[in-house]
Amino acid sequence: MGLIGNIYGFFGYYNHSRGKKDEALKWYKKAEEKDVTNPNYQMAYGVLMLRSGQFEKARELFNRLLVFFPRNQAVKTNAKINLALTHWKMGDLDTAVDSMTEIHGKLKNSRTYGTLGYLLVETGDYEKALQFNKEALDYDDTDPVVLDNLGQTYYRMGDMDKAFEYFKKAQEQKEDQAVTLYYLGILYQQRGQVEEARAVLDKALTCRISALSTVSREEIEAKREELG
Repeated sequence: MGLIGNIYGFFGYYNHSRGKKDEALKWYKKAEEKDVTNPNYQMAYGVLMLRSGQFEKARELFNRLLVFFPRNQAVKTNAKINLALTHWKMGDLDTAVDSMTEIHGKLKNSRTYGTLGYLLVETGDYEKALQFNKEALDYDDTDPVVLDNLGQTYYRMGDMDKAFEYFKKAQEQKEDQAVTLYYLGILYQQRGQVEEARAVLDKALTCRISALSTVSREEIEAKREELG
């Protein structure tokens, strides 16, 4: 059964990597029915569920990986990070922060800095978030997620000049990050630079926006309509 499941999983992964999500989902479901054993295909299926907003299914898949691959450290770490994101999206921010804090204590890289850095912003403890995200900046001052996290921290603290500075740096590193462009649109509008605001919001609407995004397409569209 596992062989057929892995073949189906490969087709799912192949289509997933090419942006054909509906086709990928069809194959992932078939792979699951045939007891797919490759953890990479199972992880990818879980990520697709997470980005599609199917959080219960995503949680099931990530927990399954933790049960069946306890000695595969890479699989275990990725499953835990994705599970933390699932907890956050399901409204359990405390569990998400605790999980990511534990993971980050054992493995410090751009992904753990970026994920935990944003979750700390979400807690509302902006001083703690600022301290952590400055540490993340020392680790990698070119990572667009780290830069965006600092922009969001300063934005929520009311320091719009600093927020603008870091959102601009994030844009320079990754020009198709919808959340960065959304906040830049707000800040350009506040500065009276309406044309610039329209331009970045138009660009934001061309970006990939999933259930994991911290800004929705509707929010971007509403801000863009406000500008005429």
